Amino acid sequence: MKKLALLFLTALMSSAPLLGDAGVLIPRNKQQPNPAVLSLEEMEITVRIDNGDARVFVRQVFANHTGAIEEGNYVFALPSHATISDFATWDGPVRLPAVILERKRAEEIYNQIKQQSIDPGLLQMGERGAEEAKRSSVFSARITPIPAWGTKRLEIEYHESIPVENLKSYFAIPLRPDAYQSQKAAHLRINFELRTAHAIRNFQTPAKSFSLQLDQNTPHLIQGHFEGQNVNLAEDFVATYDLDAATSDTLQLLTYRNPVSGQPSPTETAPVRSTNDPGFFEA
Repeated sequence: MKKLALLFLTALMSSAPLLGDAGVLIPRNKQQPNPAVLSLEEMEITVRIDNGDARVFVRQVFANHTGAIEEGNYVFALPSHATISDFATWDGPVRLPAVILERKRAEEIYNQIKQQSIDPGLLQMGERGAEEAKRSSVFSARITPIPAWGTKRLEIEYHESIPVENLKSYFAIPLRPDAYQSQKAAHLRINFELRTAHAIRNFQTPAKSFSLQLDQNTPHLIQGHFEGQNVNLAEDFVATYDLDAATSDTLQLLTYRNPVSGQPSPTETAPVRSTNDPGFFEA
């Protein structure tokens, strides 16, 4: 039987305030996450902020605790200035990148493939319902199949521009519960890196649930990590910092090239991204 990589994706934007619920997988025919059916076994978040450009990579592994093949709706709340750059699931050792389609067309293809008993997966993008419109920025993907007593690995990457107001910057990953019940990560790791040409001071991560252990703490480089077991995702991960006023009026020329840009080939079992994409500079 032929297998297709089908991931149904919806990117939704509105002007409402940012709401939580990042990385929730809801079983079919359910309105809330149910860890008795699908539980979050692993979650790794890697944050790299380079002079106001934040790249966030999230890897999650969900476990199916039933003897049936499951289907779930994956929901990820995005910050208002964020843009999805990559989304994929894994079928064993094979990485299956997503393909974005208009919502109605994606639904039609999805239903046709399910009727043929072929493992589905596509992306949809388009209109939103009344409940979805209340959210500032929501990505959703229909995930199937999730094997019986097995696991499903999901990867999502987005970029976000970090604004500066009155020499202060604020960065957050929306993890706290809002529309859904809070979920627990059996294993959670956060890797954080902040690089800036302008000197910074007063760096803080106020969330008590994720006390960041700093490995580097200099005016131009902050590196830290958090690792925990059975972590309740009840708070957003937040980082705040100030630009040093003594150097705020100096002109800096910044150059940037994404070190892992370029989508990998979907046929590779250990995909490697291209590093030949052009960069940019900013003054």
